[in-house]
Amino acid sequence: MKILLIAPCSAQEQRPDSMDIPQLTLSLIAALTPPEHEIQIIEEAYGEKVNFDGDFDVVGISIMTQTCIRGYQIANEFKKRGKIVVFGGIHATSMPEESIRFGNSVVIGEAEGLWDIVLDDIKHNRLKPFYKLDQLPDLQNHVSPRRDLIKCSSGKFSIAPIETTRGCPYNCDFCTVSRFFGTKQRHKPIRDIIADIESCKEKNLFFLDDNITGDKRFAKELFGEMIPRKKLWVGQASIQVANDAELVRLAYKSGCRALLIGFESMSDSGIDQYRKTLKTIDENILAVKKLQDNGIMTMASLIFGLDSDTPEVFDLAHDFLTRSKAAFFQACVLTPYPGTPVFNKLLSQKRILTDDWNRFDASKVIIRPESISPDELLDGYNKIKWHFYSNRSILKRSYPNIKIGFFEALLYFTLNKGYQKRNNPSSFSQVYQNNHDNPVDFNVAKYVHPL
Repeated sequence: MKILLIAPCSAQEQRPDSMDIPQLTLSLIAALTPPEHEIQIIEEAYGEKVNFDGDFDVVGISIMTQTCIRGYQIANEFKKRGKIVVFGGIHATSMPEESIRFGNSVVIGEAEGLWDIVLDDIKHNRLKPFYKLDQLPDLQNHVSPRRDLIKCSSGKFSIAPIETTRGCPYNCDFCTVSRFFGTKQRHKPIRDIIADIESCKEKNLFFLDDNITGDKRFAKELFGEMIPRKKLWVGQASIQVANDAELVRLAYKSGCRALLIGFESMSDSGIDQYRKTLKTIDENILAVKKLQDNGIMTMASLIFGLDSDTPEVFDLAHDFLTRSKAAFFQACVLTPYPGTPVFNKLLSQKRILTDDWNRFDASKVIIRPESISPDELLDGYNKIKWHFYSNRSILKRSYPNIKIGFFEALLYFTLNKGYQKRNNPSSFSQVYQNNHDNPVDFNVAKYVHPL
């Protein structure tokens, strides 16, 4: 069979040359596909075009919440042409009854152990509407991603995505990761990870794990094995990594040059709620400086719009970012993703302002927080991004992040200027809410009608 795998993206969100993280999902699905089938991958985020009139037998569409409407539009076009459409991904897992309205089948959860069954059922004309494993798959059986079918780049940097673990123990109420991958971290064999790394022609790697240092013993062994490979990499971790001097040293020697760290909040209530950071702003600032002193830059991720947030939360965040001289800043607005406790709570309290899934991307105000108005949230969110990525701020934060060498300086200034362009006032967001005659009822047919 001829199989087309698609990562959808609406036209207005496509950024072919942006510094977005390359994805691995579809290349893993391609690797799980038996060799007798032909595979093509389309990633619309990079401006790649879908050929609706191609002679495909099966179309697989992996959807996130913010891309699902575009995914449903694509599915409609292929179903008009009599093609079999299979959905997967986090949104399809959270909303399978919605997704099946637009497709022939939905894979719920991870694809290992299911995808070959789906294809065999299609071949023998016995496709079922839903497929789901009874337990999370074992990652000890190695599959090498088909990176030859995807774009391994981020902006002007060639960078290969790597996965070593799945699952996150933090189980944050706003996050879909633990609902999709579980709360226990599962590891791939280190020998297979190293083989995967050695197969990458790219010098730069991005580890997609939600917390690559969550299991310190595993991380230390992995980093030690990576040192002779002489790659450079960025990834995601918790700030607790800074308090393990040996782990930080090994991370740098293995090629780590930047870590995205989810601090989530700098308010006392936010720190206490999520327990992902150190206990005080000063302790977190010191931890960022420890990483800087060891040649590792920090992208600090903060979420605004928590029920405990007051207007002061933006001052606290600004203080932390200014004094820590964090290299980069990921500002997020609390977003009620389906399947999470936050979604269930805000929906029951009628505090979700729109049911247009296109707006659910963590960068738009679509909720009514408990202690500040949506307009106050929007104003504070826009201002802190603009201030952080101003020329003055970029220069003031630069020295501790670029003192190690040329690569670090190039990465620092390239990313900061790129984020500055993306966050300039002309592209500032707005409060998104349904009109009075359009209830927030999550009837997706209002936005794209199933065939």
